[in-house]
Amino acid sequence: MSIFSLRPTFEIPLAEERQPAIDKLAAEFTRSQQLGFLMHGEYGELHLQAAEHRLWSPHLSFYVSQRGEQTLIHGRFAPRLEVWTFVWVIYLAMSFTAFFGLALAYSQWMLGESGWGLWVATLAVLAIAALYVIANVGQQWSSDQMSSLRVRLEEILQRSGVQQAMSFDGAALSQPGP
Repeated sequence: MSIFSLRPTFEIPLAEERQPAIDKLAAEFTRSQQLGFLMHGEYGELHLQAAEHRLWSPHLSFYVSQRGEQTLIHGRFAPRLEVWTFVWVIYLAMSFTAFFGLALAYSQWMLGESGWGLWVATLAVLAIAALYVIANVGQQWSSDQMSSLRVRLEEILQRSGVQQAMSFDGAALSQPGP
């Protein structure tokens, strides 16, 4: 997992066409009614049980897509929606604060006054950097839960009968998890 990736992704190549894979996953969703598994068209989600939630607990969203002749499951881990929304609200607020702090500092400089607006901009940029580091640490703390969600996806694929593409040695061609 890259240190710069706040939402790690992976792809699982499939050995069958896109629409039959979607149909099999939808049938598995209908059949199992497994708590924390949602399937709607080509889009699916896996969530952890509420008892397992921590602040940075992830969920796994995935799409069944087609790239050329290859059918893929494109998966992406992200924090729960309320945490992700909070993070982006802070990012936006600090970005606006940095922009207006720089604009204020420039105005102060043009008027020959002390540029305390530059301090405001600097603190906002430091807050953005701190939030980024905190998000990466939280992501590392939840790597066990990301692995658990990835294993659940593989189990759902197996139960539904969706065949993963095989390599020459017979192993599934799935990229490693987070």
